[in-house]
Amino acid sequence: MLHVGLIGARGFGLNHLEALEASPHVETIALAGRDPAALEPLRERFAKIRRVCSSQEELLDDPQVDLVDVVLPHHLHLPVAVAAFESGKHVLVEKPPARTPAEFEQMIDAARAADRRLFVVMNLLFCPIHRTVRRVVDDGAIGEPFLSLEVGLPSGLHYYQDPGHWRADRERCGGGLLIDGGFHAVYRQLYFLDRIGAPRSLTADCAQIGVDAPTKGEDFAALTLAYESGARIHLMNQWTSRANLGRIPSGIAGTAGTLLFTGEPARPLALRRPGVPDEDVPVPPGPRNFAEMAKACVRHYVECLAVDAEPVVGLDLPMLTLRIILGAYRAAEEGRRIEL
Repeated sequence: MLHVGLIGARGFGLNHLEALEASPHVETIALAGRDPAALEPLRERFAKIRRVCSSQEELLDDPQVDLVDVVLPHHLHLPVAVAAFESGKHVLVEKPPARTPAEFEQMIDAARAADRRLFVVMNLLFCPIHRTVRRVVDDGAIGEPFLSLEVGLPSGLHYYQDPGHWRADRERCGGGLLIDGGFHAVYRQLYFLDRIGAPRSLTADCAQIGVDAPTKGEDFAALTLAYESGARIHLMNQWTSRANLGRIPSGIAGTAGTLLFTGEPARPLALRRPGVPDEDVPVPPGPRNFAEMAKACVRHYVECLAVDAEPVVGLDLPMLTLRIILGAYRAAEEGRRIEL
């Protein structure tokens, strides 16, 4: 049975708290945040909360805490994780684990020095739709994949209009949409095309096109990842549209057919092959809501720690994702192809 310290229980951290409360491997939970008084009401909702700490340091000094769950702005991930390792605790951290590969390497080194485990939340890998995509590609149903296309137009205008918000802030976030929400898009695509290895190079364009916010990072990012086989992944995201542009087709094209992401909840995937009608691809039950995926991810990591098992995703994928994102920023700035 584990004793878990959660830093950042409000906002998205509530999903972590619900996952910890539901885990049969968690006995007690300690909370820490900027406003301890605001955390006190959570005791009424979550029976496993045994204390609310007035500071991160107080939580890290608690000898009963085995695992520290970090749900904080990106610039705080490294110092809090390193302090937790130095206190002899395991660490679970939200994505991205750090703002740069160098920061992430420091976290990994600290975990290794303390002989403790480090987990990175990558919740989209716990969605049955994404696991089905990976299975279809791995099984060769579309032949050899040569193009994966994804376009995302989420709403994040308020982050850019609020100069005090940490999200998309160049210093605290580490960049704009690509290192934040775009982190999911990158690792998801790498997961889909794992059978063909890792990409070798990339080109990118990153800019502010829908706002003028000097302290914020890019609200537009387009990058193309190139594989040794010639295959390409093309991603485009934009965060500050004033109105929804509607559904834009996406999917994975292969030498024998195309896997379509339909955007329809009842039939999210369809297989299109020459000369035959489109075929719906069955998707097993499981979390499809973003928050529910995060809860499944947290519960999985807690179980891995409790029973000393390996997680479905280790540290190589988040590291490669960070390298690609920082490479995209460099490619856009320098106007050239970047080798990975």
